Amino acid sequence: IAPQAALYLTVKLDLAGKHTTDGKLLHDQKDVTDYILSKAKLAIVPFYAFGAGKDSPWYRISVGTCVKSEIPEMLALLESALADLR
Repeated sequence: IAPQAALYLTVKLDLAGKHTTDGKLLHDQKDVTDYILSKAKLAIVPFYAFGAGKDSPWYRISVGTCVKSEIPEMLALLESALADLR
């Protein structure tokens, strides 16, 4: 049997209350999750999926199948999405 495992990053994205460039308010963690997915093309799982409070700014990102050559582009998209918030 081939080894199987998972590797996750824990990140804090305290973005609720911020506004997008088009003026949309990120009211809560669901809005933050949707924004990061649409703008940075990055799927993140809010910790409330694991029992934390709905307002927890902590997320889990699976990196177990991440392709090393794609990391710079992925981080650039995330950086751009974060820079666009006010």
